Amino acid sequence: MNLVQHILECGQIDPHRIAISDGREERTYAQLMRLVQQVSNGLRQGGHTKRNIVVLSENRMEFAEFVLGAIYAGCVPVLLDPKWPLGEMDKVIRQCEPGLIACEGRFAADLAERYQEIPQLYFGEDQQAGSYCSWLAGFEPDAMAEENPELLFIGYTSGTTGFPKGYMRTHLSWLRSFEATEKAFRLNHIKHVLAPGPFVHSLSLFAMMQSLYSTATFHLLQKFNAESILNLCSREPDMILFVVPAMIDTLLHLAASSTAQISMQAVISSGGKWPESSKQRCRELFKDTKLYESYGSSEASYISYLEVTGKEQPDSLGKPFDGVHISIRDEQFREVPPGTVGELYIRSEMMFAGYHQLTEETESVIRDGWLRTGDYMLLDQDMHLHLAGRASNMIKSGGLKVFPEEVEAVLLRIPAIRGVMVFGKPDDRWGEQVTALIQWNGEQRLSLDEVRNYCRPYLASYKMPKQLIAVERFIYTSSGKIARQLMKDVVREGMK
Repeated sequence: MNLVQHILECGQIDPHRIAISDGREERTYAQLMRLVQQVSNGLRQGGHTKRNIVVLSENRMEFAEFVLGAIYAGCVPVLLDPKWPLGEMDKVIRQCEPGLIACEGRFAADLAERYQEIPQLYFGEDQQAGSYCSWLAGFEPDAMAEENPELLFIGYTSGTTGFPKGYMRTHLSWLRSFEATEKAFRLNHIKHVLAPGPFVHSLSLFAMMQSLYSTATFHLLQKFNAESILNLCSREPDMILFVVPAMIDTLLHLAASSTAQISMQAVISSGGKWPESSKQRCRELFKDTKLYESYGSSEASYISYLEVTGKEQPDSLGKPFDGVHISIRDEQFREVPPGTVGELYIRSEMMFAGYHQLTEETESVIRDGWLRTGDYMLLDQDMHLHLAGRASNMIKSGGLKVFPEEVEAVLLRIPAIRGVMVFGKPDDRWGEQVTALIQWNGEQRLSLDEVRNYCRPYLASYKMPKQLIAVERFIYTSSGKIARQLMKDVVREGMK
């Protein structure tokens, strides 16, 4: 099935309802249907059906229209991050061999020179050759949907631990994700949706598609802006907000001093562990709002979720979504008993279809139908997952394994700590020394002994920080996660 075909059919029920609004322009479902069919017709006539189409743009109305139209035509949008360096972008474009590049006008000169053999369209440049608006005007809205498309889109991992890999997402995987999240988050009356992160990281794109799938209004923001978000949430009291924890922290800071009446149906956090202190402030400020934390990945989609009520265990990642089968296994791929730490494998219809043109990498993460997450977990008696840490972040100190995420979760319970990143600093004696980068909350500063005394009931002695390094702020990836390697580089540079 074609997911966009279903969206357009649902939109016919209420064609005059606003489908997408960016605060300046609006598209009703009827208008969106016409634009999607025009884009689709243009791509079909250009011979691009079944081909990869690169999209290089920040959040904007044309991005939404074009991507939906490309999917409707049976093309495969390849979503690239405008923040990538040109060398990295070039390698991905060459790898995916697109039939067309659609991008913001600011990239026009460079891309036209670099990729003379690839046709290009430019958003927001009405007067120049290759203008998206001029191209679109040449086609009638009479296209039919491609009935059995292979892929929905290709997205890319953020590349914090190496070159980004293209993960292939199918129509069925997102259809099953819509069903699972609506049930888990009790989203029975979706009217307004806001996801202020970049479309190129699939959380916001997913939120927009789920909003349209439910014939709701999606509020498009070009960039994250806390004031704009709170203003929208005060005007639309039934808002459902999809965010990452770093965004929540900024929103809370502004909301605490705001006089606006902010009322949301739900706040859904994903993309990293949500600190306990932030959850508590959210419960206090947004008393009638349902709060959820979800865990997943680009490859797995949604894995588990937790309703934030104040009664949940601090280190819990909740229970699996409907349709997600989980297995905790050791290094020999044998299942371990409940309560034992092992690597998490999952199986569901929400999983990705593999890495684009990377057969060996795909085979390395899928075994007998099970997806290897790279996360070490334990499963408790209530079928709730508890994160020990990621294999790629593991610290080896004195021959013992330490997962930074476990230490971070404990440190984030300390009110004086606003943000934290734990890593292994090279050490002649221990191999690696457990070191914590600390962003303090306010003026209070704790000594290493005070921090270690707090950790003592929760962590073994070899897991406790041996050094604290204060930082003014953290560097984040565009998907909202701490850029661990960049932060390590900053620390090393500062110590020279």
